[in-house]
Amino acid sequence: MFQVASRSAAHHHGVPEPLNLSMAHYQSPVAQKLNIPRRLARPTFAEPSRDAIARIDPALAGVPLEYIRKMLAGNANQMISALSLLTIPSSLPCAHLPPTLDVPMRPTSQMPDLSAFPSHVLAILSSRSSSATPTVASFADKSSLPASATIPLYPASAIVLSAHCSLLPPLPHGLPASGRRAALTLPVIPLTIPSPETFALLHAYLHTMRPDTLLTALLPALASSLPPMPAAGGSSTAPAGKLVYVSQFSSDRLLRLAHALAGAAFQRGGPQGALGGLMAHVKLINGLWQNVCALGVFDAELWGVMDLAWEVVLAAMTQVAEKR
Repeated sequence: MFQVASRSAAHHHGVPEPLNLSMAHYQSPVAQKLNIPRRLARPTFAEPSRDAIARIDPALAGVPLEYIRKMLAGNANQMISALSLLTIPSSLPCAHLPPTLDVPMRPTSQMPDLSAFPSHVLAILSSRSSSATPTVASFADKSSLPASATIPLYPASAIVLSAHCSLLPPLPHGLPASGRRAALTLPVIPLTIPSPETFALLHAYLHTMRPDTLLTALLPALASSLPPMPAAGGSSTAPAGKLVYVSQFSSDRLLRLAHALAGAAFQRGGPQGALGGLMAHVKLINGLWQNVCALGVFDAELWGVMDLAWEVVLAAMTQVAEKR
């Protein structure tokens, strides 16, 4: 099973830079009082293992990472279609967690390519790391897990994880598919991460590369105010390190979003509960950040969305505090 060791936050030329927004320079008295970091720290940069990628698909040996990631993002819809043909339980009791799952495959007249199907199933557990010092993923023995725990399961593509997660140890080889393709046998990999409850956000982003969907999940009260992905560009076509979606947000726009979020918090929780409601957003974004650091994901658009959501929530907290 995967587990995580402490990592320090430091800058490197490969680490996505924080958003350059004028509102990012103000000091949030509420954040200071609650000991919330003003900005999300960047971990030490690490490049994904080229050997791990080549072991999964020898044809990708020597292919630039940027091209591999664009190819995977372009295949996201096919992966989603392939996943819809499988019946995989969303969770299992730890005592009944098998080493492999035989997953039935629903027949269809337009079967996706076998490479579009997941290669593994991740069983997600908590590494119980500090909220300020995320830890790094590694394998552990199933016998160390509490038998009574219910473990969430996530189908995953080994090549997607290896192309994005620089701190993820190489996954065990997947099993060859049945010739009749009526079912897939997928290895079950227990993985400990700092925030299991937010892993669905990162899992979905890595397999779809949709920053707009991620931001909506982080700030659902603002869903109707958030822009869609630009029609002319997306994660599958943007140059490496270029912010396509996040570049649509000016400082003024972020302040308007913060005002709307503060209003939604007041409406939902009243004067006494508004700040607590916004703290739930802080915990959600912080949990995602911990997992991103733990797995060593350095996608610029992903970091841009986290920064943007963090700015909006802290500004909303300041507005709520001023009205109390």
